[in-house]
Amino acid sequence: MRAIGEITDKSEAIRFSDYLYANGIANDVEEDDGTWTIWIHDDDLLEQSEAELKKFQSKAADNRYDEAAAEATKMRAKEALENERASHRQIDVRTQLFGQSNAALPVLSFFMIGVCTLSFLLSLHKARPSNLLISNYRAVQQIEISNRATGEKIRTETRPSFLPEITGQKVLVGSRYQTVGTGQLWRIITPIFIHFSFLHILFNMYWLYYLGGGLEGKLGTVRFAFFILLTAALSNLGQFLVTGSPFFGGMSGVNYALFGYLWIRGNKDPSFGIQLDQGTITILLIWFGLCFTGLVGNIANTAHTLGLASGAAWGWLAARRAMRG
Repeated sequence: MRAIGEITDKSEAIRFSDYLYANGIANDVEEDDGTWTIWIHDDDLLEQSEAELKKFQSKAADNRYDEAAAEATKMRAKEALENERASHRQIDVRTQLFGQSNAALPVLSFFMIGVCTLSFLLSLHKARPSNLLISNYRAVQQIEISNRATGEKIRTETRPSFLPEITGQKVLVGSRYQTVGTGQLWRIITPIFIHFSFLHILFNMYWLYYLGGGLEGKLGTVRFAFFILLTAALSNLGQFLVTGSPFFGGMSGVNYALFGYLWIRGNKDPSFGIQLDQGTITILLIWFGLCFTGLVGNIANTAHTLGLASGAAWGWLAARRAMRG
């Protein structure tokens, strides 16, 4: 903020402040030793504001300043009403989940929490979740060519192995090329059910409950299921294609899709009924950025990014459709 000048009379200072506000110049009036200083919020409007102050000081009796004061009163009343409505729209998704009798019960959200928990408990008892991975083979196989007689390594070759359990492509297993599966389409989705530590599953299940329960209650189970399937497939495939490694898992890509949808839809569509609070938005954005630093371990950042982008895009399109309707 920048000060543009002083006015000795309080009522005149407020009158000029109202004039600026009515003309789109945000400002504050501050008293100091019997004089009233006018502070402008936007430095880019400094010269214009100083020029307006000179005009006011020379023609303070002009009726336009009284008219502007009346207009400013109306504008402030309208702004206060809009702020009140916005605060009412900031419904905690947990209230949306449990506070409305007509909301659909989030059975799919609870089912997914149960599957994730069961999968994690089984992994603690040495049950490998290999059938839930997007694949058991990297996107590119490193193949060593050796002399059969001497065993001496001749060269190393690379061979694409794009999701062989789904596509039926043959891959090198031991010393033979063979088919390891075909049509296992569930693998595109099921990495979301794999978690690698107690904190990993606890964090993801909390946000699935917090965000997923509220959104399922609004969309209904069928539409919510379609949302989960599509965003899970996008985030999982993207993570595999970018890194080449199939050894990832977690619900966080889907959770960021839920976050992106609720964040954008809630801001763009007042009729939606859910608007995330600023604290939730801040926490999830900070965590999103922190994961890229490497300080919190090996994170599926591509899945996070694609989940957030797809969810936000979906929320924006849904908001536009709702506003047109």
